[in-house]
Amino acid sequence: MIHPKRRTSQSRIHRSRIHYVRIFLLTIAITFIGSTAIMLAKIVLSSSPTKSIRSTPTVLSNADGSLIYNIQQPPQLLESETLQNIVDETVKLAADKQLPTDSLSITLIDVSGSKIHTHAGYNNTILRFPASVAKLFWLVGFLGYSEAGLIQDESAYYVDLSNMMRISDNDSASRILDSITRTKSGKDLEGKALETWINKRHQVNIFFREAGYTGIKLSVKNYPLANGEEKPIGRDFQLWKNSFLAGGNRMTTDQVARLLYEIYTKQAISETASTKIAYLLTRDLNPEAWQDEQLNSIEGFLGESLPTNIYFGSKIGYTSHSRQEVAFIRTIDDKAIYILAIFANNSAYAEDEEIFPQMSRYIFDQLNGSATPLTSNNN
Repeated sequence: MIHPKRRTSQSRIHRSRIHYVRIFLLTIAITFIGSTAIMLAKIVLSSSPTKSIRSTPTVLSNADGSLIYNIQQPPQLLESETLQNIVDETVKLAADKQLPTDSLSITLIDVSGSKIHTHAGYNNTILRFPASVAKLFWLVGFLGYSEAGLIQDESAYYVDLSNMMRISDNDSASRILDSITRTKSGKDLEGKALETWINKRHQVNIFFREAGYTGIKLSVKNYPLANGEEKPIGRDFQLWKNSFLAGGNRMTTDQVARLLYEIYTKQAISETASTKIAYLLTRDLNPEAWQDEQLNSIEGFLGESLPTNIYFGSKIGYTSHSRQEVAFIRTIDDKAIYILAIFANNSAYAEDEEIFPQMSRYIFDQLNGSATPLTSNNN
């Protein structure tokens, strides 16, 4: 297990809770993102990138009573030769720097069309280590369980949910994963007790796999933890090393891009849940908002090279051997609205703080039709 260099960090809700939820969302926004980002987030979240969204239940259930993510089929996206050319040129940017492209995966979804959305990718169906990007799935799972009434007091987890997504706190994420799977870390288990515990952890995988997220693995916590644990120990190590879930978390860039698509089209769990998630993903690209923070989610990642006057929501992952991010980008004039997921599972990408910004800016300019560079964080 690799040690991260940075710790990047009842059916539907009753009507009586809606006002409280809105107050919570505003508090989160004011506390964690700047005023410009708040304004942009409100503009983006007030309208969906797609005009026609089918109604879906909050969550579904298997015959055994286990919960299933509510969106049962992947989005109907058309392949695009134009987008594919952009992706291919993006891969070439890495190749030109002698970075290994076999360990690189990219998914690009253009959401600017009112009815038709398109996509392209590179190595986009390969299951890869996601680092802290797994936390986005745990957030969606948590809200699904909460709206189904299996999380009795969602408000008790608000600080952990915020810290998990805003500063990518591993301890907060640990508690969220425990709450979904009803498990606790601890000493070794044997026999039936171990089997039961592992199967409970597996429920978070089933939640998404039954909805078409084939092969995804989300059962392993992120490390290090505040108690000094640098890697899985006890029953967590038994799961990671010797169970049918051995090898750690895995997902494809297509899968994480799909999830972000469902969030920003307000389909993930519910419109209320999707809105909560989008606020927690919102990032302020103004340098004064992040440049003095040693551990931030902008420097060396997709948002660093982009204009500050756009909406940007993302979740990054980072370890000494990998760099990952999934982001939703939308210009105020709606000329460019897209989702970009990049996983680079090689230490060369972890060490290169310029490649993600370079790839991101190239894609932005192509989709936005930028003839000359816009005012960006690098200018």
